[in-house]
Amino acid sequence: MTTMSFSVEDDIKRDFNAWAKQAKKSKSDLFREMVQTYKFNQDLDYHTKKMEPILDALGLKTEQDIYDYLESDQTYEDRLRQQRLSGRN
Repeated sequence: MTTMSFSVEDDIKRDFNAWAKQAKKSKSDLFREMVQTYKFNQDLDYHTKKMEPILDALGLKTEQDIYDYLESDQTYEDRLRQQRLSGRN
C-alpha cells in the first residue's frame, strides 16, 4: 500500500472528516470506498453506453422493458425478428 497526498479546500476537509466520523470509518477506508464507488459508476456508465445500440435494436426503452425481456424466454434473434415485423427500430 502507498500513501497519497493532495490539497483540498478547508470545507472539503471538514466535510470529509465528518463523513468518516459519521460512518465510523478511518479516512483511508472512506477514501478507498469513495474511489471504488467512483470507479464502479464510471464502469457502469461505460457499459451502459455500449449497450444502448443493442437495447435500441431490441426496442427496450425502459428498465421495465429490460426486466420483462430478461424474464421472458424470448431469444435475442426472436426479439429482433419481432422488432422488424412490427416496424420498430
